[in-house]
Amino acid sequence: MKLYDAVISGAGPAGCSAALSLSRKGYRVLLFDKARFPREKICGDGVTAASTALLEEMGVLELLRQRPGCLSEFKGAIFVSPGGTVVRGRMAQNVGRQGCSYVIARTDLDECLVTRVKEHASITFLDNTEVTGLVMEGDRARGVRTSAGEFSGSVVIAADGAYSPIAKQLDLWNRDKRQQGFAMRAWFSGVEGLSDSIELCYDKAMLPGYGWIFPAGDQRANVGVFLLPRFTDQRSTKRLFEQFVKENAFAASRLKRAVMEPGTLKSWPLPFGSFAGRRGRGNVLLAGDAGSFIDPITGEGIYYALKTGRYAAEAVVHALERNDETGALTRYEQLWRSEFSNRVYVLGYAFQHFMNNEWFVETFMRYTARKQHRADLLADVVAHNRKRRDLFKLLNPFY
Repeated sequence: MKLYDAVISGAGPAGCSAALSLSRKGYRVLLFDKARFPREKICGDGVTAASTALLEEMGVLELLRQRPGCLSEFKGAIFVSPGGTVVRGRMAQNVGRQGCSYVIARTDLDECLVTRVKEHASITFLDNTEVTGLVMEGDRARGVRTSAGEFSGSVVIAADGAYSPIAKQLDLWNRDKRQQGFAMRAWFSGVEGLSDSIELCYDKAMLPGYGWIFPAGDQRANVGVFLLPRFTDQRSTKRLFEQFVKENAFAASRLKRAVMEPGTLKSWPLPFGSFAGRRGRGNVLLAGDAGSFIDPITGEGIYYALKTGRYAAEAVVHALERNDETGALTRYEQLWRSEFSNRVYVLGYAFQHFMNNEWFVETFMRYTARKQHRADLLADVVAHNRKRRDLFKLLNPFY
């Protein structure tokens, strides 16, 4: 049986990022996905400037540009308070197209990621092949068990989503409802009044979550709600989605003549990065949603999937160079925690309490709306152009 340097389950942003990073270092990679590509993937489809910079480095943005109508650029963010205060922020525009933010359907994004993967001779890609679990040899994973048989690898990277069977087998799955979000979205046609800004509405019924309208060109939009079961009953998701579409004053003005595209109403879990558990065991690493890396205040996952995929690859290289497979986890934990743990995840989780207070959200939005540079700062934090800690400047009355 052929032994690969790394076996990766899941060919989304995390898995492809890891595979491409390892391939460029000359390592042999086996990449699986249970779906046959191209395939639909449920997502809000907002891709920030920080993510597109990574996609540019991977050569994926070039492929997306070649697809007419695939990229819908947004240059700002509109925030609407529970009382109707509107904050219109503009995002910093970097020189060139690398720093742009886009709405990109995940069907297109993931297909272009896989296209790049297939160009690398050192990556074996098997789609329509489901990874069902690990093949263990004592405390070490010898490889993976799939619908096509068993395959061996020095290190296993699970990038197979929030319901990862590998994370469940290792008892590393985030099952803590306080550390999860939940989202529901649909595509709408005939949406009126769209601009080059994404729109986030902080409706009283959804706090500290929000509803969104992301413009995708030709009067189409990805419309959804992001909820936190810690504060809002997850069973009310569909009711709150319908309430947002029909009763929220801002959203209803956009959607009054719009039509929901059949079959596009979908929901999915969002495991937060503030989850306290380790992201692996032995020679197995968890990346992307499988590792619980979602932003706990915005619900974003693509940027963190791309980054943790890259970090997982860096950790594998570090371990294999030292002939120490289990050393990959120590290195991986160092990388992601130093970058995200306190500055993004812990801070974001704590900020949920502030955003659950209607008075705070209303006061915060009114203050931010009074000065353009405040609104721009808020938009730039969402786009990853500014650090999360810069939000505290908006609590300074002299800023």
